[in-house]
Amino acid sequence: MTKPAAPDSQILDLAAEFPAADPKAWMTLVEKSLGGRPYEKLASKSYDGLRIEPLYTAEGSKQKKSPAIPVQPGWDLRCLSSHPDPRVANRQILTDLEKGATSIWLKLDPTGRAGTVIKSRADLNTLLDGVFLDLAPVVLDPGGPSLPPAAYLMDLLTRKNVANGSFSGNFGADPLSTLAAVGKVIVPMDTLLGRMADLAAHTAKTYPNAKALNIATTVYHSAGCSEAQEIAIAMATAVEYLRHIITAGVYIDDACRQVAFTLTCDTDVFLTIAKLRAARRLWARVSEVCGSDTSAPIYTVTAPRMMSQRDPWVNMLRGTAACFAAGAGGADAITVLPFESAIGLPTSLGRRVARNTQIILQEESSINKVTDPAAGSWMVDSLTDKLTEAAWSIFQEIEKAGGMATALESGAITERIGTTELARAINISTRKDALTGVSEFPNLAEDPVEIDTPDISAITREADARAASAPGAVVDLPEHGNGTLMAALVKAAAEDTSTSTIGAALKGSPIELTPLPQHRLAEDYEALRDDSDSFVAKHGARPQVFLANIGSIAEFTARASFAKNFFGAGGIEALAGQGGLKTDVIASEYKSTGATVAVICSADDLYSEYTEKLARELKAAGAVAVYIAGRGGEHEQTWKSAGVDEFIYMGCDVLAVLTDTHQRLGVSS
Repeated sequence: MTKPAAPDSQILDLAAEFPAADPKAWMTLVEKSLGGRPYEKLASKSYDGLRIEPLYTAEGSKQKKSPAIPVQPGWDLRCLSSHPDPRVANRQILTDLEKGATSIWLKLDPTGRAGTVIKSRADLNTLLDGVFLDLAPVVLDPGGPSLPPAAYLMDLLTRKNVANGSFSGNFGADPLSTLAAVGKVIVPMDTLLGRMADLAAHTAKTYPNAKALNIATTVYHSAGCSEAQEIAIAMATAVEYLRHIITAGVYIDDACRQVAFTLTCDTDVFLTIAKLRAARRLWARVSEVCGSDTSAPIYTVTAPRMMSQRDPWVNMLRGTAACFAAGAGGADAITVLPFESAIGLPTSLGRRVARNTQIILQEESSINKVTDPAAGSWMVDSLTDKLTEAAWSIFQEIEKAGGMATALESGAITERIGTTELARAINISTRKDALTGVSEFPNLAEDPVEIDTPDISAITREADARAASAPGAVVDLPEHGNGTLMAALVKAAAEDTSTSTIGAALKGSPIELTPLPQHRLAEDYEALRDDSDSFVAKHGARPQVFLANIGSIAEFTARASFAKNFFGAGGIEALAGQGGLKTDVIASEYKSTGATVAVICSADDLYSEYTEKLARELKAAGAVAVYIAGRGGEHEQTWKSAGVDEFIYMGCDVLAVLTDTHQRLGVSS
């Protein structure tokens, strides 16, 4: 029974005592606070060139109603398993499931450097021992050819008596993303995509609730792509796959049901929310144009590129913000990377924090209990519309150029992403995009974080021995078709057959291209910190600069703090001077420290009076370089003539200055 609405007399209007909001009055206050600068200064742009307003109102929003976005509340708590040893990975998986995970992402790698070593049926059996595959779905990430691991998993499902309709996992085929990451495949493109289609056809016929494809954009995101580029690439990849699946004889609805996406989520909360909503809208359009109305799940993973090796504890905050954004954006599954993941294999602490981040957001913040919580937000709706239009335009350009496979082989994708990455690199270098704990507020005294360091060589040797002991013989397999190759592979797996050979001759040349570079936002600053650590190991102390402070503490503290933070980002320790107005005393104090670089710090009025004299005295005391914390302005040439070498200020090229300072201090050549 519905509770009757309260009469008007009982409704409490919390804003009744305040005047109605007036945009004009707000604008007047804004212009006053800006001191004559234009209002547009408060607006910003995304890397897609989308204007982000400082304020969104009903009047400024589009009057047309945006298409509905089919988002359901709640998400699958998915943990990543990537330990190279199948036995250790199995223990971690069982712990994750016991402690709250609802599905597992299995990252595989025969070398053991980026995932679990799976070289035989026995390895996968060990990895998934004790896992109820009908209750806890697994998503494969083969890191190479996708058919053999899929065959092992299908065989395991049979031997565990899991009904075909009870498995709702994903076999993880995404050959184009793998190609973009590794740059080389020994088969021609038609064969590569034909085998993917064969897996999709077999999955559609055999596992009605599973999916063959997991189109992951992490490799493109780590190469530097923008939000619209990421969505467009995902859609173009899906369309490329659909063409081949349909050619393999699969009906369009069944083909669309094989598709799932794994997008990244990061600390830009609003753009992440809008990205997921725009992706859902674009897939609905792609599906509609193909003659289907099939939805596709959108999985998410916290972005590897945002993770830092330095002050990795900050990664907990990054993961929380990204997870919140993914949940609010309607992700069907979320994987939070452990906070040590940029350094190495996580410990139990990192895995626990990654799990509990999601559990807290679900059980205590209740984000998973709201359907599309961002709906109705003028800002999010506006960003969703703009991202949808921008991504669709890029998608059309990729299609016009021949599709995703052609765009990858031609280098068009690399070129487009590279332009965005260059713009981002400039913003990181100038600290317009701040990296907490790295380019801002660095901690030079931080303790190293513990990580797991298994013997990968021993693990791979053991896996090779198990594979060599497989009783089956090498067999010839048919070429790809409407599931024929996959069916034969599953049969071979059931017989524990060793390496299988495809009998049909390959037509065309192997694919070889330059792999997409994989970047983390913090890596350039961290390289400087690494050089500083090497300097410490050799000399027993960090490279140092002296802060030649002028005046009282109140007068020099602001710029001295700025300079300390500035040079700390490069692993350079700042020795603070006592201050005062006697330039000869400041120069003498500098000389006593043994530092070779000095940074003059004070207020503007004291700069005008003392800088020229102090700079000359610092150079006379042996300074190989003298910097000023601030801009030179009208005095710049005079101060340079007196010996000032560089000015450091908000917006300067921090990385360039730090690199130059390393050379001056003998940290690097």
